[in-house]
Amino acid sequence: MASAITSIIERQNDIVNSSPSPLHLPKFTTYTICNLRGGIGKTSLSFNLSYEAGNCLAVDTCPQGNLSYFYDNLYFQNNTTTVKDLILPYMLPGLGRASRVAKRVSASNAFFSTKNTYYIASTSDLYTLPSQMSTAINQAKSISGAQQVTALDSMLYSLKNEILREMAETKTEKCVIDTSPFFSGATHLAWHATDALIVPVRTDQQSINSLNLLLNTLSNPSSEFRREMPSDGHSPKIQLVVLTHCAWSTAGGARNVPNQQTKVYVEKVRDIVNRNIQHFTTDDPDNHVLLLDDFLGSGRISSALSKPISVLEAGESMRINRVRTTVNASVEKIKSELKYISSSIW
Repeated sequence: MASAITSIIERQNDIVNSSPSPLHLPKFTTYTICNLRGGIGKTSLSFNLSYEAGNCLAVDTCPQGNLSYFYDNLYFQNNTTTVKDLILPYMLPGLGRASRVAKRVSASNAFFSTKNTYYIASTSDLYTLPSQMSTAINQAKSISGAQQVTALDSMLYSLKNEILREMAETKTEKCVIDTSPFFSGATHLAWHATDALIVPVRTDQQSINSLNLLLNTLSNPSSEFRREMPSDGHSPKIQLVVLTHCAWSTAGGARNVPNQQTKVYVEKVRDIVNRNIQHFTTDDPDNHVLLLDDFLGSGRISSALSKPISVLEAGESMRINRVRTTVNASVEKIKSELKYISSSIW
């Protein structure tokens, strides 16, 4: 095993055996789950972390609306006020401001019955937000002096201001923001609404490339993010990189050691974190890399039932697309990993 990742691998074994040491991380209120690629586990992580948090406002800024659907399977049929309704009045003066938009998840998803969890729904109309934002920002730039600064700050902090208001109204203490695979529009606003980023990275080269793209977007002066900044220059740091879809060695006595393919990506991710440590919330790269199993049957059943993984039981099964799918014993390992991630950030 490469020495650089020894502590990361040993920590994963401790997590499974319920004896992990805490990560030395600052604790924040609001996290944005982000990577500039689809299919890597952003929504699954957002959904499960909102359950683990218990007292949480979840904000869906992805126009696909999958997180909203997990909270309410009738979301696509409901005519509801959405996250775009909160943002648009900042772009188009004259529109009325919405309030009390967040909905209690337990009203539509019984698995959250013991949780004080609320969500703000997404909408496919978010696909048009980037062009509306661009027009509004260009108009603000045509104003001179302090009014320009005020107008730009108002737009770039629109989502943050609305989230803070909704958290006060719902008496929630934590917030998780799910994002789309592209940066423009609501993802840009989510970066300014957040205390820190959590970046899921799948065990493949395309996800490694998207992690590098995200870091470049954070730092490159020519990126859309750096070109459109609020007056205080706010730029979020990264709390965690969560390597998803990990697979483990089947060798006897392997003690939860990643298989060779997963190990390669752990090494790559740690190296990227180490070389870009200025973008992270501490100066120790080992604090910022955690591994999450491939959800397999557990993930498919969780998605099909809109059921958090923490309430799945080994042996649970159902037919999905005519194929019998079963939760296997590895779900207990996944539960431990999710609880550790949650305890490390809140």
